[in-house]
Amino acid sequence: MTTSLVREKKIKTNGIWLNVAEKGDEGRPLVLLLHGFPETWFSWRHQIDYLSSHGYHVVAPDLRGYGDSEFLPSHESYTVSHLVADVIGLLDHYGTAQAFVAGHDWGSVIGWSLCLFRPDRVKGFISLSVPYSPRDPNLKPSEFSKTFGDGLYITQFQKPGRAEAAFAKHDCKTVMKKFLLTTRTDFMVAPPGTEIIDDLVIPSEIPEWITEEEIQVYADKFQKSGFTGPLNYYRAMDLNWEILAPWEGSKILVPTKFIAGGRDIGAKETMEYVKGEMFKSIVPNVEVVVIEDGHHFIQQEKAKHVSEEILSFFNKLRTTEFEIEAFGVWARKMDPDAVKSTLSNLAFGNVLAAAARDYKKEVLANEKAQSSNPVNEEVDLDELMDDPELEKLHADRIAALKREVEKREAFKRQGHGEYREVSEGDFLGEVTRSQKVICHFYHKEFYRCKIMDKHLKSLAPRHVDTKFIRVDAENAPFFVTKLAIKTLPCVLLFSKGVAIDRLVGFQDLGTKDDFTTTKLENVLIKKGMLSKKKKEEDDEDAEYQESVRRSVRSSENLDSDSD
Repeated sequence: MTTSLVREKKIKTNGIWLNVAEKGDEGRPLVLLLHGFPETWFSWRHQIDYLSSHGYHVVAPDLRGYGDSEFLPSHESYTVSHLVADVIGLLDHYGTAQAFVAGHDWGSVIGWSLCLFRPDRVKGFISLSVPYSPRDPNLKPSEFSKTFGDGLYITQFQKPGRAEAAFAKHDCKTVMKKFLLTTRTDFMVAPPGTEIIDDLVIPSEIPEWITEEEIQVYADKFQKSGFTGPLNYYRAMDLNWEILAPWEGSKILVPTKFIAGGRDIGAKETMEYVKGEMFKSIVPNVEVVVIEDGHHFIQQEKAKHVSEEILSFFNKLRTTEFEIEAFGVWARKMDPDAVKSTLSNLAFGNVLAAAARDYKKEVLANEKAQSSNPVNEEVDLDELMDDPELEKLHADRIAALKREVEKREAFKRQGHGEYREVSEGDFLGEVTRSQKVICHFYHKEFYRCKIMDKHLKSLAPRHVDTKFIRVDAENAPFFVTKLAIKTLPCVLLFSKGVAIDRLVGFQDLGTKDDFTTTKLENVLIKKGMLSKKKKEEDDEDAEYQESVRRSVRSSENLDSDSD
């Protein structure tokens, strides 16, 4: 797989230099991808391409001690405090107050700690393979051997030099194959007297999800950097246990998604835990996704599935600020007078001709008044049917209905009655040719924009006197800039060509995704964009039509009696 479009650079953060790979335009929402053991940023190659192609700025560092990032020899430099501080430094470097974060293996541990220490810096977090586990006050990680014995890989990684010596018996590519291609579902416990690296088995055939060349990329990096830095993460676990004491009993409140393979390391116990009540009680805002045939390095093995899960989750949470670079180019190409005229037209639109007078209420009121008057004398129905006042009443009503139909048809010719997509080039004409226009600036990948689309599409045919349109914000940089659109969805409300108000996100709708169409309708009525009492008018139309049907039936009965 090619990574030629990925940019690599060194960034100074938290006093050390980290190598980062990035793709996508800066200014787009930042996604930070944190790898695990024994990996580098290269493990996220599929997600880097996928997420950057869907409008994100993706950054994947080599964690400290890995790949081309700085190595520190002491395990005391690899605590969660150091690792979270590295991440905060990256966010500060990119000028990002909040980022979307995904982590795998040790990257998940860092991500959970970030959510615990600095939830204000995380928009949403996705953990792969390693769920959040509460601190056990009675058991240090170095004491896991009491349960699993000396064969547990974590125990073997504790003593400086032990694992390095065991790994050195194999070439780097063999070591990488043993870890990356493992299909074990136990907790990786070697038999007594055996090192875990010797107990891991390389499959007879390389699976389709990775190539020999890709494995070699890892081997080359670890040949250069060695394994001490990555192993120091395990050697700092007791220090982490001490550091995390003040957060004992704390919950992770950041919106999260946990993704794991059904055949991951320790899969049986992990599945029972993440599907149980304890996990949901300490991570209340979590979604759990299990890819049944997936193993440990799931973002590579099930790249498409994992990428789609990440994108759907981040899009659901996403609000974004647009940094529009195209505006300057666009404006420079235009004649200055044309730019001035364009902006003037946007602010001062044409005025619609006055609407025809609505006679419906008056006619119905007269009909009701006449029907409510007590009649104490016999009425000649033949004379009543020939009454010129009644004929005039019906003629006026028919004329009023005709005018109403003509009015609705005129609106439809202007594009009313449906929810339409318009281009940046057509935008001005659309908002200035109608008296009331509701325009949704949207992004095709944003979950909340799709929710807004659904409601506006429902309202458009019910409110023909208002035009409903939408504009793809990515394809309308000039107006996104000039109208100061920073957050999507953004619904602009135009009256006589002037933008008088806007709905930003779901702030006016209760901030949640499950608001009703009626809720949105009422908000737009209060803002003067939709006609009031629409339902009552529909009821009046129905009542009048029923009165017409009654008159017809009465006439038919009279004709029948006269025969």
